[in-house]
Amino acid sequence: METIKEWRTAKGYSLDEAGALIGISGVQWHRYETGARKVSALKVMQMEALTGISCRDLRPDMFASLCKKDCAA
Repeated sequence: METIKEWRTAKGYSLDEAGALIGISGVQWHRYETGARKVSALKVMQMEALTGISCRDLRPDMFASLCKKDCAA
């Protein structure tokens, strides 16, 4: 799984540039990268659309039940 930081650095974005893409500060983006804060419910879908990182990976506490239902082997 690609992390938020791996995505950002691969694209060559600064923290401020990446944050601006979804309407947050670079400081907030950094908090999401480091796990100091969870991606907010309001931003998780925007972050998924931007990065391609699954909402289940970004917020397993919110979306784990979807994975069990939709991704069961």
